[in-house]
Amino acid sequence: MPVANSMFRSPLWNHLGGTAAGKLQRLPSNAQPIFAARKRFIPCNKRFNATVASSQPQRVDQDAPFDRRGGSLRAWQSTAMPDHFLSSDALRHPLPKFEDLPSSSSRSLRYEGGELKIHDEIENRSIRIPGQWLRDNCACSQCRNTDTAQRQINVLKGDINTTISNVHLQDSQNGQVTVTFSDGHQSAYSAQALLNRRSKDVTRGRTGVVPIKLWTAEIASARPAVQYTDVKDSTGMSELLQNIRTFGFCVVENMPATPEATESLLNSIGPIRNTHYGGFYDFTSDLTMKDTAYTSEFLEPHTDNTYFTEPAGIQALHMLSHTQGSGGESSLTDGFNAATQLFVEDREAYLTLSEVGVYAHASGNEGILIQPSQAFPVLNHDSEEGFLNQIRWNNADRAGIAADFDVVEKWYAAAEKFDRLLSDKSNQYWFQLKPGQTLLFDNWRVLHGRNEFTGKRRMCGGYISRDDFISKYRVTNMSKEELEVSTVSG
Repeated sequence: MPVANSMFRSPLWNHLGGTAAGKLQRLPSNAQPIFAARKRFIPCNKRFNATVASSQPQRVDQDAPFDRRGGSLRAWQSTAMPDHFLSSDALRHPLPKFEDLPSSSSRSLRYEGGELKIHDEIENRSIRIPGQWLRDNCACSQCRNTDTAQRQINVLKGDINTTISNVHLQDSQNGQVTVTFSDGHQSAYSAQALLNRRSKDVTRGRTGVVPIKLWTAEIASARPAVQYTDVKDSTGMSELLQNIRTFGFCVVENMPATPEATESLLNSIGPIRNTHYGGFYDFTSDLTMKDTAYTSEFLEPHTDNTYFTEPAGIQALHMLSHTQGSGGESSLTDGFNAATQLFVEDREAYLTLSEVGVYAHASGNEGILIQPSQAFPVLNHDSEEGFLNQIRWNNADRAGIAADFDVVEKWYAAAEKFDRLLSDKSNQYWFQLKPGQTLLFDNWRVLHGRNEFTGKRRMCGGYISRDDFISKYRVTNMSKEELEVSTVSG
């Protein structure tokens, strides 16, 4: 099945800019809003090698140096791009482009002149490690609670000595570094951990970022699924969450067709998120809540909770019964794949949906009027690494577009193109949910829809927050050492 590999990267995001998409900057109330790119200045001209995760199963490394400097995405777009960034492979699959930080094998530790330094052999330059950082990240029982892993000192108060008096380095690559401060306090650090502090593995370990696989309707031939009995042990839970991270969804097969079993499954992943719909929901199409999901109507591809500042991370749906009728097939669409297609087809449209903020609302129920704290773009990107990490798309709940009319016109044109890709049958996986099957999907990536139906359906399910979902993924798919390095280190 031709399912493309991706590293979850926004198109051309960090090649020069290293910034997130432009954000709507708030001005005083008597001024008109403008759009400006949020700039993140990086005080170095460090040159890296670009690594491209191609649309083929293997990854392709390109020896394509570039400068990482602060700047907006549009500034990068207006820059004359080198030919190696315009290869057919890059244009075919833009999202995976990302920078690879140097590996630990290219660096070494050394101590000179009272300072601890990291030496990068490739660039032949040294980076000083501040004593304040070393003391702040000391893991001894005096500085960190061994039971809770929480910091017990505050180097910001100025009453803790952070001046280095001596450093003992047993092995520059794999050994232990012992730092003695001028007050006599000693701290020990793994040389490897210091070398890897800014490596891609540690950085991605903090956020649970993994290589993903983009897909189309062809995923029907091998949809990701796990057995309910396997999820009862850690191996099955690990596979379930890995599938959701990789593909954006997974089906739990052969489980009891009861709300109790479904609720228990969700609670084993994380706390069920409570909303104005309640926590765990068990409903029929009777409009108990004033939302089209509580009807028998056709639902086009959408993400849920666009009216929340932070939409739910996972949604679960289990059809317990469908009597006296037919229809109601479910659809899933890989939003990241559609975003990739949009970028290839029309970069300006991709940029517009990444920059222009859109409001949403939930106001159909008496006494409820929910809107997000700000207008968010349709395509949202991680501000540190530039990953495309969230799609917010719900035509039914969409409210105001936070832009002047000349920009609004561009937004509609871009949104029409994105909507066409999302509605393309070749991008949609259609299937019929059955009792005993619970569908779990990443609400930040995968759009879901439904055909109209007749008869009476009983559905149950719930939401799990993004943080709880990623937390469970990390503890079931990462080693203790990986967790410690990516969580505790500064």
